[in-house]
Amino acid sequence: MRRFSTRASLTALVLVGLAAGGLSCGKEGGQYDTNLLVNGSFEDVGRDGIPSHWSIENFRGPEDAFAARWGMDNQIAQEGKNSFFFACDPNSKRFFRLSQEVEVKDATHVKLRGWIQTNDVNMTSADQFSMCNFLLTFFDENHHRFQEMRVSDKRTRPVLGTGIFGEENATFRLPQGTRFVKVSCVLAMSGQAWFDNVSLEVPKPIHWETATTKNFVFHWLPGHPMPEGSRESQQAIFDSFARRLKLEPQVVINYYFYPDTTTIKKILSLKGYQYVSWDDREFHSINANDDHEVVHFMTDPIGRPPRALAEGTVFWLHDEIDGVTVNEAMKKLIQQDSFPPLRALLDYNTFMSIDPQISMACAASYIGFLVDQFGPEKLMEYFSAVNGMNSYDAVALATKKVYDIPLDELETAWRNRQILRART
Repeated sequence: MRRFSTRASLTALVLVGLAAGGLSCGKEGGQYDTNLLVNGSFEDVGRDGIPSHWSIENFRGPEDAFAARWGMDNQIAQEGKNSFFFACDPNSKRFFRLSQEVEVKDATHVKLRGWIQTNDVNMTSADQFSMCNFLLTFFDENHHRFQEMRVSDKRTRPVLGTGIFGEENATFRLPQGTRFVKVSCVLAMSGQAWFDNVSLEVPKPIHWETATTKNFVFHWLPGHPMPEGSRESQQAIFDSFARRLKLEPQVVINYYFYPDTTTIKKILSLKGYQYVSWDDREFHSINANDDHEVVHFMTDPIGRPPRALAEGTVFWLHDEIDGVTVNEAMKKLIQQDSFPPLRALLDYNTFMSIDPQISMACAASYIGFLVDQFGPEKLMEYFSAVNGMNSYDAVALATKKVYDIPLDELETAWRNRQILRART
């Protein structure tokens, strides 16, 4: 399930090489699986109170706003004697990051590891950001960023609440041509966070065997081939969904197959059995076939709608919710008076709080209604119009433009149809 799977950006290790600080990382370089950061445990502190080889930079917020505090702590540490902390009050609106930059060459992936401890970390105002994590920023050989829209390029998951030191461990793909990587520690919401024992490594290369179909490049480890016929089956699944959505996707997905959970967890530092990297169009799993994430891969180039619409499309295509059809699942929900309004589904926060057995059935039902009434081509136009939206009000405006019908009227028609079906 795409929107409920972990989205911290891990990816497979298909590496060519690396040069750190101008040193080659070939057969004789010995730089694989070596920390490229200097003073990653903050034991060496300069006269300005900042860890040596690190710098404090502006992150977000106006210069005249109430600022976060930062400093060294020699009473709390995960390794050695020191840790670095950020502390923010509920009225903090200006935030900083502790950063260090390293040079790399010919690397395709890096592994970021570090430890974070928190005390009452949470958002207390709209001027704060859900960030208590490690960030990566990428630059080319001319020190130009590959994109300027986002403050950073990759990040670990945000750590919230209160907790003792816990490790963050993630592998990230680098854009082709990356020469410099900046590692940052940041807190941009209320509370206090301590950072310690930070490392950036280039994992040792893994050599994969490969085969291709129209929309896939399949990868597997030597000695552990994919089951016979699985590659053809995966392409057939993709083609079937594309026909139903009236699409001719040109996307090519890198599908990494692992022989067991032990192997995928070891290679990717995962807790589960699969991982998806959307930006890199990579899918990693112990399963030889997938009929869920491939739908998102083919529709994402058109638009990334609210999660309810994205997941609803998948479950509509499957026509199955926990062993019963979508209509059967909806009939049960209506009988139980568990039919939430569209506002609850289209708003990200409320959607995520609803029982998936309810939210997925309703989302699939709504998508089915739209396709039945207006066709799949119009649905894809809808995906483009609501790209990046996660609130009811924004989606309502886009809905009127695409379907020329107010969203509340569409909802009434959908609910009436579904209630009528439930009574028959």
